[in-house]
Amino acid sequence: MTVEDRRRDDGPVTQSGKTESGRTESDKAESDTAESYKHEALRRRLQADIARMRPDEALPTERRLAERYEVSRATARRALQALREDGLIRSVRGVGTFVSHPQITKTSALTSFSEDLRSRGYRPGAELLAAELVEADLHHSTALGVDPGTTLHRIERLRLGDDFPICLETVYLSAERFPNLDESQLQGSLSEALQVTHGVRVVRATQQIRAVNVTGRQAGLLGVKEGSAALLVRRTAFDDTGHVVEYGESLCRGDLYEFSLVVTK
Repeated sequence: MTVEDRRRDDGPVTQSGKTESGRTESDKAESDTAESYKHEALRRRLQADIARMRPDEALPTERRLAERYEVSRATARRALQALREDGLIRSVRGVGTFVSHPQITKTSALTSFSEDLRSRGYRPGAELLAAELVEADLHHSTALGVDPGTTLHRIERLRLGDDFPICLETVYLSAERFPNLDESQLQGSLSEALQVTHGVRVVRATQQIRAVNVTGRQAGLLGVKEGSAALLVRRTAFDDTGHVVEYGESLCRGDLYEFSLVVTK
Protein backbone atom coordinates (compact mmCIF):
# COMPACT_ATOMS: atom_id res chain seq x y z
CA MET A 1 0.00 0.00 0.00
CA THR A 2 1.41 3.41 -0.97
CA VAL A 3 1.30 6.61 1.09
CA GLU A 4 -1.39 7.92 -1.27
CA ASP A 5 -3.44 4.77 -0.68
CA ARG A 6 -3.19 5.27 3.06
CA ARG A 7 -4.27 8.88 2.70
CA ARG A 8 -7.31 7.83 0.73
CA ASP A 9 -8.15 5.28 3.45
CA ASP A 10 -7.83 7.84 6.27
CA GLY A 11 -9.17 10.81 4.36
CA PRO A 12 -7.41 13.90 3.01
CA VAL A 13 -4.64 15.49 5.05
CA THR A 14 -5.53 18.88 6.54
CA GLN A 15 -3.20 21.86 6.99
CA SER A 16 -2.50 20.68 10.53
CA GLY A 17 -1.04 17.47 9.12
CA LYS A 18 -3.93 15.34 10.37
CA THR A 19 -6.29 13.21 8.35
CA GLU A 20 -10.04 13.59 8.72
CA SER A 21 -9.96 10.67 11.14
CA GLY A 22 -7.75 12.80 13.41
CA ARG A 23 -4.55 10.77 12.90
CA THR A 24 -1.32 12.37 11.76
CA GLU A 25 0.89 10.80 9.12
CA SER A 26 3.39 10.07 11.90
CA ASP A 27 0.71 8.27 13.92
CA LYS A 28 -0.20 6.18 10.87
CA ALA A 29 3.43 5.25 10.19
CA GLU A 30 3.99 4.23 13.81
CA SER A 31 0.83 2.14 13.75
CA ASP A 32 1.90 0.38 10.55
CA THR A 33 5.33 -0.34 12.03
CA ALA A 34 3.80 -1.77 15.21
CA GLU A 35 1.39 -3.94 13.22
CA SER A 36 4.23 -5.23 11.04
CA TYR A 37 6.24 -6.11 14.16
CA LYS A 38 3.27 -7.99 15.65
CA HIS A 39 2.73 -9.95 12.44
CA GLU A 40 6.41 -10.95 12.25
CA ALA A 41 6.55 -11.85 15.95
CA LEU A 42 3.45 -14.02 15.60
CA ARG A 43 4.85 -15.69 12.47
CA ARG A 44 8.01 -16.65 14.39
CA ARG A 45 6.00 -18.03 17.33
CA LEU A 46 3.78 -20.08 15.06
CA GLN A 47 6.82 -21.34 13.14
CA ALA A 48 8.25 -22.64 16.41
CA ASP A 49 4.91 -24.30 17.23
CA ILE A 50 4.74 -25.92 13.80
CA ALA A 51 8.24 -27.38 14.24
CA ARG A 52 6.85 -29.43 17.15
CA MET A 53 3.75 -30.58 15.26
CA ARG A 54 3.26 -33.47 12.87
CA PRO A 55 2.31 -33.15 9.19
CA ASP A 56 -1.47 -32.83 8.65
CA GLU A 57 -2.01 -31.70 12.25
CA ALA A 58 -4.58 -28.89 12.37
CA LEU A 59 -3.76 -25.35 13.49
CA PRO A 60 -6.18 -23.24 15.55
CA THR A 61 -8.52 -20.98 13.62
CA GLU A 62 -7.61 -17.40 12.80
CA ARG A 63 -9.98 -16.17 15.52
CA ARG A 64 -8.52 -18.49 18.17
CA LEU A 65 -4.97 -17.48 17.26
CA ALA A 66 -5.93 -13.81 17.62
CA GLU A 67 -7.42 -14.49 21.07
CA ARG A 68 -4.54 -16.71 22.23
CA TYR A 69 -1.79 -14.28 21.27
CA GLU A 70 -3.80 -11.10 21.91
CA VAL A 71 -3.47 -9.69 18.41
CA SER A 72 -5.98 -8.56 15.80
CA ARG A 73 -7.44 -11.05 13.34
CA ALA A 74 -5.74 -9.06 10.57
CA THR A 75 -2.37 -9.73 12.21
CA ALA A 76 -3.18 -13.44 12.58
CA ARG A 77 -4.27 -13.55 8.93
CA ARG A 78 -1.01 -11.96 7.74
CA ALA A 79 1.09 -14.36 9.83
CA LEU A 80 -0.76 -17.39 8.44
CA GLN A 81 -0.38 -16.10 4.89
CA ALA A 82 3.37 -15.71 5.38
CA LEU A 83 3.59 -19.30 6.65
CA ARG A 84 1.60 -20.52 3.64
CA GLU A 85 4.00 -18.72 1.31
CA ASP A 86 6.90 -20.41 3.12
CA GLY A 87 5.25 -23.78 2.46
CA LEU A 88 4.95 -24.61 6.16
CA ILE A 89 1.16 -24.82 6.22
CA ARG A 90 -1.68 -25.45 3.79
CA SER A 91 -5.31 -24.41 3.94
CA VAL A 92 -8.33 -26.37 2.78
CA ARG A 93 -11.35 -24.18 2.10
CA GLY A 94 -14.14 -24.93 4.53
CA VAL A 95 -12.03 -27.43 6.48
CA GLY A 96 -9.10 -25.68 8.13
CA THR A 97 -5.36 -25.05 8.10
CA PHE A 98 -2.85 -27.87 8.49
CA VAL A 99 0.88 -28.44 8.88
CA SER A 100 2.45 -29.22 5.52
CA HIS A 101 4.65 -32.21 4.85
CA PRO A 102 8.33 -31.21 4.54
CA GLN A 103 9.22 -30.62 0.92
CA ILE A 104 11.86 -32.91 -0.56
CA THR A 105 14.55 -31.12 -2.52
CA LYS A 106 16.36 -33.23 -5.08
CA THR A 107 19.79 -31.87 -5.98
CA SER A 108 22.28 -32.89 -8.65
CA ALA A 109 23.99 -35.22 -6.16
CA LEU A 110 23.52 -38.92 -6.93
CA THR A 111 21.29 -40.06 -4.08
CA SER A 112 18.52 -42.62 -3.80
CA PHE A 113 14.90 -41.84 -2.94
CA SER A 114 15.45 -43.34 0.51
CA GLU A 115 18.49 -41.14 1.15
CA ASP A 116 16.55 -38.05 0.04
CA LEU A 117 13.74 -38.84 2.47
CA ARG A 118 16.04 -39.57 5.39
CA SER A 119 17.76 -36.21 4.85
CA ARG A 120 14.38 -34.49 5.37
CA GLY A 121 13.50 -36.48 8.47
CA TYR A 122 11.11 -38.91 6.78
CA ARG A 123 11.05 -42.66 7.35
CA PRO A 124 11.28 -44.10 3.80
CA GLY A 125 9.18 -47.05 2.73
CA ALA A 126 7.60 -48.70 -0.29
CA GLU A 127 4.34 -50.42 -1.11
CA LEU A 128 4.82 -53.05 -3.79
CA LEU A 129 2.12 -52.78 -6.45
CA ALA A 130 3.52 -55.15 -9.10
CA ALA A 131 6.57 -57.37 -9.65
CA GLU A 132 6.46 -59.23 -12.93
CA LEU A 133 8.50 -60.45 -15.86
CA VAL A 134 7.86 -58.70 -19.19
CA GLU A 135 9.40 -58.66 -22.65
CA ALA A 136 11.37 -55.54 -23.49
CA ASP A 137 9.69 -53.32 -26.07
CA LEU A 138 11.70 -50.97 -28.28
CA HIS A 139 11.62 -48.11 -25.75
CA HIS A 140 12.82 -50.15 -22.78
CA SER A 141 15.31 -52.24 -24.74
CA THR A 142 16.91 -49.01 -25.98
CA ALA A 143 16.99 -47.52 -22.49
CA LEU A 144 18.59 -50.63 -21.00
CA GLY A 145 20.86 -51.47 -23.92
CA VAL A 146 19.37 -54.93 -24.52
CA ASP A 147 17.66 -56.61 -27.46
CA PRO A 148 13.90 -56.23 -27.94
CA GLY A 149 12.11 -59.21 -26.43
CA THR A 150 14.68 -59.59 -23.63
CA THR A 151 13.06 -60.61 -20.36
CA LEU A 152 12.91 -57.74 -17.87
CA HIS A 153 11.81 -57.28 -14.29
CA ARG A 154 9.03 -54.67 -14.12
CA ILE A 155 8.66 -53.37 -10.57
CA GLU A 156 5.96 -50.86 -9.69
CA ARG A 157 6.01 -49.34 -6.22
CA LEU A 158 4.39 -46.53 -4.30
CA ARG A 159 7.20 -44.75 -2.49
CA LEU A 160 6.30 -43.58 1.00
CA GLY A 161 7.59 -41.16 3.58
CA ASP A 162 6.25 -41.89 7.09
CA ASP A 163 3.65 -44.10 5.35
CA PHE A 164 2.53 -41.10 3.27
CA PRO A 165 2.52 -41.44 -0.57
CA ILE A 166 5.10 -39.29 -2.34
CA CYS A 167 6.08 -40.96 -5.63
CA LEU A 168 4.73 -43.63 -7.94
CA GLU A 169 7.74 -45.49 -9.33
CA THR A 170 8.16 -48.08 -12.09
CA VAL A 171 11.62 -49.65 -12.58
CA TYR A 172 12.91 -52.03 -15.27
CA LEU A 173 15.97 -54.30 -14.88
CA SER A 174 17.46 -57.13 -16.89
CA ALA A 175 16.19 -60.48 -15.57
CA GLU A 176 19.32 -62.15 -16.96
CA ARG A 177 21.63 -59.88 -14.98
CA PHE A 178 19.48 -59.94 -11.84
CA PRO A 179 17.79 -63.36 -11.91
CA ASN A 180 16.66 -63.58 -8.32
CA LEU A 181 14.93 -60.55 -6.87
CA ASP A 182 13.25 -61.39 -3.60
CA GLU A 183 10.15 -59.41 -2.66
CA SER A 184 11.79 -58.46 0.64
CA GLN A 185 14.41 -56.52 -1.35
CA LEU A 186 11.70 -54.30 -2.80
CA GLN A 187 10.52 -52.75 0.45
CA GLY A 188 13.26 -50.13 0.57
CA SER A 189 16.02 -48.73 -1.61
CA LEU A 190 16.46 -50.92 -4.70
CA SER A 191 19.90 -49.41 -5.37
CA GLU A 192 21.06 -50.38 -1.89
CA ALA A 193 19.61 -53.89 -2.31
CA LEU A 194 21.40 -54.45 -5.62
CA GLN A 195 24.68 -53.35 -4.11
CA VAL A 196 24.32 -55.72 -1.15
CA THR A 197 23.00 -58.78 -3.02
CA HIS A 198 24.69 -58.44 -6.42
CA GLY A 199 27.68 -56.19 -5.75
CA VAL A 200 26.40 -53.64 -8.30
CA ARG A 201 26.91 -50.01 -7.40
CA VAL A 202 25.26 -47.12 -9.23
CA VAL A 203 27.81 -44.35 -9.85
CA ARG A 204 26.11 -42.24 -12.53
CA ALA A 205 22.61 -41.49 -13.75
CA THR A 206 20.90 -39.39 -16.39
CA GLN A 207 17.55 -37.81 -15.63
CA GLN A 208 14.84 -36.13 -17.65
CA ILE A 209 12.22 -34.12 -15.77
CA ARG A 210 8.86 -33.07 -17.16
CA ALA A 211 5.80 -31.40 -15.65
CA VAL A 212 2.61 -33.48 -16.02
CA ASN A 213 -0.90 -33.80 -14.56
CA VAL A 214 -1.87 -37.02 -12.80
CA THR A 215 -4.61 -39.29 -14.11
CA GLY A 216 -7.34 -41.08 -12.14
CA ARG A 217 -5.40 -44.16 -10.94
CA GLN A 218 -2.25 -42.15 -10.30
CA ALA A 219 -4.19 -39.55 -8.31
CA GLY A 220 -5.82 -42.24 -6.19
CA LEU A 221 -2.50 -43.85 -5.34
CA LEU A 222 -0.76 -40.54 -4.60
CA GLY A 223 -3.68 -39.19 -2.57
CA VAL A 224 -4.22 -36.06 -4.67
CA LYS A 225 -6.98 -34.74 -6.91
CA GLU A 226 -7.10 -35.90 -10.52
CA GLY A 227 -5.30 -33.38 -12.72
CA SER A 228 -2.96 -32.25 -9.90
CA ALA A 229 0.52 -31.14 -10.91
CA ALA A 230 3.34 -33.67 -10.71
CA LEU A 231 6.90 -34.19 -11.92
CA LEU A 232 7.66 -37.12 -14.19
CA VAL A 233 11.29 -38.16 -13.78
CA ARG A 234 12.85 -40.61 -16.25
CA ARG A 235 16.14 -42.00 -14.95
CA THR A 236 18.78 -44.31 -16.39
CA ALA A 237 21.37 -45.54 -13.88
CA PHE A 238 24.86 -46.84 -14.72
CA ASP A 239 27.43 -48.87 -12.79
CA ASP A 240 31.18 -48.23 -12.59
CA THR A 241 31.77 -50.23 -15.80
CA GLY A 242 29.42 -48.00 -17.78
CA HIS A 243 26.66 -50.61 -18.11
CA VAL A 244 23.03 -49.70 -17.48
CA VAL A 245 21.76 -51.02 -14.17
CA GLU A 246 18.14 -49.88 -14.33
CA TYR A 247 15.71 -47.63 -16.12
CA GLY A 248 12.87 -46.08 -14.17
CA GLU A 249 10.05 -43.58 -14.29
CA SER A 250 8.93 -41.78 -11.13
CA LEU A 251 5.80 -39.69 -10.83
CA CYS A 252 6.46 -37.32 -7.94
CA ARG A 253 3.86 -35.17 -6.20
CA GLY A 254 4.30 -31.55 -7.26
CA ASP A 255 3.38 -30.20 -3.82
CA LEU A 256 6.10 -32.21 -2.07
CA TYR A 257 8.96 -32.51 -4.54
CA GLU A 258 11.25 -29.92 -6.07
CA PHE A 259 14.50 -30.14 -8.03
CA SER A 260 17.41 -27.80 -7.29
CA LEU A 261 20.26 -27.93 -9.82
CA VAL A 262 23.51 -26.00 -10.11
CA VAL A 263 24.41 -25.00 -13.67
CA THR A 264 27.67 -23.48 -14.84
CA LYS A 265 28.84 -21.90 -18.05
